[in-house]
Amino acid sequence: MTTCDALRRWFRWRERLVIFTYGLLFSKGMMSYVLANLMTFLTDLWKLKLKEAAAIVNLQEGLRNMLQICVALCIDACLGYRWMLILSSVLYSTGLGLLAYSVPPYFNKLKHSPFWEGLALVIVGGAAQVIPLYSLSVEQTKVVRVPEHCEATRLKVACCLRKVRIGGWRQMQQRIIRWFGIGFMMLGAITSVYGFIYLEDEWHQRFLRSAIAIVTGLLWFLCGFPFYGPRRLQPSPLSTMLRTLIAAARKRHLNYRGNLEQLHRDDGKENPLLTDHLEWLNKAAVKESSADDNLTPEEKRWRLCTVKEVEQTKLLLNIIPMSATFIVYGMVKSLGNTFFIEQVSSMSGDISSVFFQMIQWFSQISIKRGYKIVFEKRIERIKGRYSDGVKIGIGMLSSVICCAVASSIESKRLQALSKEGRSNDPDATAPITAFWLVLQFSFLGAMEGLAGDGIQDFFGHYAPDSRRYGPVFTSSLTGFGTVLNIGFIAFLDYYSTSRDTEIWLGDSINQSRLDLIYRAYAMVALLNCFIYAYVSYQYSYDNIIGRPEEEKEIPFLEVKEEETAEGDQQNNQEQDVELQRIPVR
Repeated sequence: MTTCDALRRWFRWRERLVIFTYGLLFSKGMMSYVLANLMTFLTDLWKLKLKEAAAIVNLQEGLRNMLQICVALCIDACLGYRWMLILSSVLYSTGLGLLAYSVPPYFNKLKHSPFWEGLALVIVGGAAQVIPLYSLSVEQTKVVRVPEHCEATRLKVACCLRKVRIGGWRQMQQRIIRWFGIGFMMLGAITSVYGFIYLEDEWHQRFLRSAIAIVTGLLWFLCGFPFYGPRRLQPSPLSTMLRTLIAAARKRHLNYRGNLEQLHRDDGKENPLLTDHLEWLNKAAVKESSADDNLTPEEKRWRLCTVKEVEQTKLLLNIIPMSATFIVYGMVKSLGNTFFIEQVSSMSGDISSVFFQMIQWFSQISIKRGYKIVFEKRIERIKGRYSDGVKIGIGMLSSVICCAVASSIESKRLQALSKEGRSNDPDATAPITAFWLVLQFSFLGAMEGLAGDGIQDFFGHYAPDSRRYGPVFTSSLTGFGTVLNIGFIAFLDYYSTSRDTEIWLGDSINQSRLDLIYRAYAMVALLNCFIYAYVSYQYSYDNIIGRPEEEKEIPFLEVKEEETAEGDQQNNQEQDVELQRIPVR
C-alpha cells in the first residue's frame, strides 16, 4: 500500500470537513487575549472608575457563559450546529466592528458611542460560538480506541515499511487533524500576544483585526457547506427535565404505587426501574387511562414521560446541591480579568498583562497534567468514584491560597506607594516589580486546572448527555458566579462606606484597598471549602453514568454519500473498511 492510498483512507470525509473550521479556530485564538484585557480598555482609554469597569467586564463575561445553556437548547431544538456557528460568527464580527469604531477619535464619550450595542452582540455571539465550534472541531476528532480484532498490516512511508494495525490508522488520523486544529488556535493566540507585547497597536486595530479574522474564517467554513448533509435535531436533557416536572405536577393527585402496571416504558432495549428517590416525579411516567396511548406526540410530550426520562430528571436534580458550591469558583476566577489586570499596570517593570495570563495558562495545563499523572490513577485504584471530588476540593483550596497571596502582594504594593508619598495619586506606579504577581496568577491557573477541570468531569460523569452538556453546565455556573461577583463587590463597597472608614473600592486601584477585598474573597472561599466538604461527603456517588470517553461517539456533521470518490470506496472495500454514513445534526 502506498503512502497516498493510506492517506486517502486515513482522512475520511468527516475528518476532511473539520479542516473547514480551522479559520474560525485561528480567530478564536486571536480573541483569547482581546476580551481578557477589556478591563485595561475601559480604565486606561475611557478612564472609567474601577468598580464601573469591573462591573462591565464581569457582566459581559458572566452573561457570555450563562447564555450557553440557551444556545445548547436552541441548537437541539431548531438550528443545529452549523447554522448556529454561522449566526454566531456574524454576530461576533459585527459586535467587534462596532467596538472598533467606538473609540476616539470617532467618539469622545463612551455613553454616546456604539460600544454598548457592540458589547451586546459580542456577548450573544461569543456565547453562541463556543458550543458549535468545539463540537464541529474537537468532538469530531475524538480519539477512539483501536479495535481488538484489527490485524496488523504494513504501511510504506517513503522508503520504509512500518507494521501498523488497521484500526490504528483511524486513531492516528484523528490525532493529526486535532493537532492541526490546536496548532491553528495556538497560532492565533501567538498573533494576539505579539500584537499586545511588541506592537503599539490601538484598541481600534485589535478589535478590527479580530473581526476580520472571524469573517475570513467564516468564509472558509462556508466553502465546505456543499459537502454537509441535512441536520438532525435531538432532545435536550434540560427540556426533558422541564417536561417531566410539568407532567408530574399535572398528575400530583395520582398514586403511582397503585399503578405500576400503567408505567410508560420505552420501547427500546433499556428499560430502567423507577427508584424511590424523589418519588413524586414517578407520577410523570404513569398512564392515567388507556386514552393516553391515543394522544398525539405533541400532547403526550407534556403529559406522559418514559421511565428513563424520569430517572434522567432525578440525576439532574441530584446534582443541584453540589453545583451550588461551584459558584464561588466563578467569583474567584473573575478576579483574573479585572483586579489582577489592574495590578499589573500599576507596578513597575512595564510588563504586559498578557505575559501573566500566559503564566496562568501554563500553570493550568501543567497542574492538570501533573494531577492526572501523580494522583488521579492512585485515587481511582482506591475509590475511583471520589476522584472528581478530590480534584475539585484541592482546586478550591488553591482559590483560598490565591486570594491570600494576592492580598499579601497588594499590601506590599500599597506600602511601597505610601513610602513614596503617592498613595492618592491615581496614575502613580508602585516602585515594586510586577514579577511579584507571578505567584497569584500561578495559583489562579492551578485553581482553574483542578477545580475547573474537576467540575467539568463531575458533570461528565453524573449528568445525562454528559459529553454534550458537561462543558455547558460548567460554563454556565462559572458565568453565574461572575455575575454574582458584581453584587458581592457592591456589598463590600457599601460595607466599607457605611463604617465611615477608608473606602475599599475607590476611583482607581491606588485609591482602593484591594488587599482587604482579596481578604474578604479568601474568607468566602474558605467558607465555601467547608460547605463543599460537607455536601460532597453527603452526596451519593453510586449513580455514576460513565466517563465521557466511554460514551458512544456522537458525530455532528452528516456527509453526503455521493461526494465520496470512487477510488476511495474501492480502496476501502479492498481493505474491508467501508465509509459509513454519518447520522448528524
